[in-house]
Amino acid sequence: MDVMATLSGIEAALARTNGTVTAFLEQLVGEPIDADERCHTITHAGELNSLQVPVGHPLLKRTVVLRGRSSAKSYVYAESWLVQERLPAVFLRRLETSAHPIGRILTEEDIAFTRVQLPPPDARPAFVEGDVPATATDWAFARKYRIDVSATPVMLIVEWFLSSLRSFSPPTIAHTASVETR
Repeated sequence: MDVMATLSGIEAALARTNGTVTAFLEQLVGEPIDADERCHTITHAGELNSLQVPVGHPLLKRTVVLRGRSSAKSYVYAESWLVQERLPAVFLRRLETSAHPIGRILTEEDIAFTRVQLPPPDARPAFVEGDVPATATDWAFARKYRIDVSATPVMLIVEWFLSSLRSFSPPTIAHTASVETR
């Protein structure tokens, strides 16, 4: 199997899906996905930010590794910046206390959202401690997008899809791309 063709196929299938990254990964790898190595810190918005908050506004920065629950394989490293006051308290509590990825919590809490694609990141990730590969050759592709709820930006997400996905064939996505997601 051509590794690059498979990874390109996964990237293309991901771009066509209207569901969450969590659901996409679970379908792709055939096991539940958990958010491991979670790290939450408070940071502040910069001058040019797509979250439409003033400079210096406090943001919750979350870093996670999306990992297979059974295999313990690392599939995605993600960094997210959240405007906490724009999100329900129950969502934030679950984000802090559970191993559920953002997409699963959004779905289970029935929070309708839209995804706004942004230009891909131009920097390597600052990987968290653990077994996540830290060299540029260990991630296959990256993407960056904003999550809006009721047309209000609530979080910015950058995801690095790790080369561990190369052994999976891209799923066939039957539905068309849609920006409204549940």
